[in-house]
Amino acid sequence: MLKHESICDGVNFMNETDLYFPIKLYLESLGFYVQGEVGAIDVFAMKGENSVAIELKKQITLKLIYQAIDCQKIADEVFIAVPKSAMKSHRTSMKSFLSLLKRLSIGLLVVDHDHVQLMLDIQDYNNKINQKRYTKKRNKILSEFKNREQDLNTGGSKGKRMTVYREKSIKVALMIEQYQVLSPKMIKELINIEETSSILQKNYYSWFIRIRRGLYTLSDEAKIYLEKYKEEI
Repeated sequence: MLKHESICDGVNFMNETDLYFPIKLYLESLGFYVQGEVGAIDVFAMKGENSVAIELKKQITLKLIYQAIDCQKIADEVFIAVPKSAMKSHRTSMKSFLSLLKRLSIGLLVVDHDHVQLMLDIQDYNNKINQKRYTKKRNKILSEFKNREQDLNTGGSKGKRMTVYREKSIKVALMIEQYQVLSPKMIKELINIEETSSILQKNYYSWFIRIRRGLYTLSDEAKIYLEKYKEEI
């Protein structure tokens, strides 16, 4: 369970993504390792084997509750995070709202510019029974989280996301960029990625050009992407 409040850099909450970095710093201050946009979860964090999922929203809606309940299939603890302005709009029904979250074993974090407040911690609830029904989905999320090497996704954002598969494809592309032309066998010897042959053959991102049997180089599209990727990291 989360224990205290944390001070973060001030922000104006115009978008859900503005909530991400204060929440990320808050969780990191508690000893969690944090990543944004893991699967369909806005923020996913782990400390040891304990996992926490957080859904970010500018307003309190029924859809937000649905998303939090869905996260309970995967994470040990689930919180929703909203700006303080969202709490003001629900002032008259706040008691009922907090009661609902308690019954659902969902925690609540409130962000006010440079301040993250733990408004409601997780109540005692045996979530393991629910998780057993979704073991495959949970394991997929955990595998994605543990095998990523970069946190390049911003929680709450839309569009293309960094995945383990994309990271491996980038590693393959970087090797080819360095040596100009390489075979799958040579790449595997350099970076030990077992899926190298599959990545090259499927060419999901259109990054690889087969010169002749067993030899690959990079497309112009790959070169443009790698330049942008290097700037981001």
